[in-house]
Amino acid sequence: MNIRKNFEALFLAAAALGLTVSFATANERPVEILQSTTPALADMHVQTIVISAPRLSAAEKASLNG
Repeated sequence: MNIRKNFEALFLAAAALGLTVSFATANERPVEILQSTTPALADMHVQTIVISAPRLSAAEKASLNG
């Protein structure tokens, strides 16, 4: 139980240190949104494949199962 408490304390200390360093080194500039170079979805050609076949009757399904 003592080892578990020590690992918990070590984890909390590492998490606190990580958060502190993250806030200390963060830039205060707002995020810049750049214009995307990818084409819009409306401009893209999406290939569509349509497969059509007649439905099997119950007798045809039974003959396939053997």
